[in-house]
Amino acid sequence: MVSMETLRRLGFQPGCLVETVLATYTPGGKPHAAPMGVRLLEDGRLRITPYLQTQTYRNLKASPACTVNLTWSPEIFFQTAFKGELEEKLPGDFFLPALKVRAPRLRRAEGWLEVEASLEGEDREKAYFKGEIVAVYPVKRRLKAYCRGDFAAIESIIHATRVLEFTSKGEWLKAEKLLRLMLGYRNLIGRVAPNSEASQVIERLFQLLQRKGVKIEGLEAAF
Repeated sequence: MVSMETLRRLGFQPGCLVETVLATYTPGGKPHAAPMGVRLLEDGRLRITPYLQTQTYRNLKASPACTVNLTWSPEIFFQTAFKGELEEKLPGDFFLPALKVRAPRLRRAEGWLEVEASLEGEDREKAYFKGEIVAVYPVKRRLKAYCRGDFAAIESIIHATRVLEFTSKGEWLKAEKLLRLMLGYRNLIGRVAPNSEASQVIERLFQLLQRKGVKIEGLEAAF
């Protein structure tokens, strides 16, 4: 088993939700990736809780292995969250095979965990998998200064997935609350990270929402 100290060095803490990109194979053997929050348990395993309607859930039921990819790239989160909505497809070299489990991994990830998953239960919305960490492969660590723009873009991507879910159900007030937060993040990115990957991603994200019929005009930023 991978030591807790190793996991802590990668940013995992027991009980804390960590935003990652989970990569799996479809039942047909095609690589698939989607943003996924995972939680480190006290026993050193991971809690993975995909929604029942997602491809990630179907993949894990058919082939219970995955990689948990670690990245600070807003572009990677955007590409994997909205791959079905974007005109451009994921590049052919986006994935590589994992080394010890039957799952793909992301070529550009700063590091990844290889995981064997077991289904422990389901409710009306989610499935509950426990992940046994088989191996950890942090890429050679690169020192990177912290920019609030990356954080703001990734938060906005996560919020946008919920905005689309809420609007599809007619829950407009919940969607508007998240949109106001996203507008605040866009303002923040404009101040601290203009002409950056984060600024490009946030504009593409709002364009995508508008194409999906989400009304943004007239809303004020939450901060």
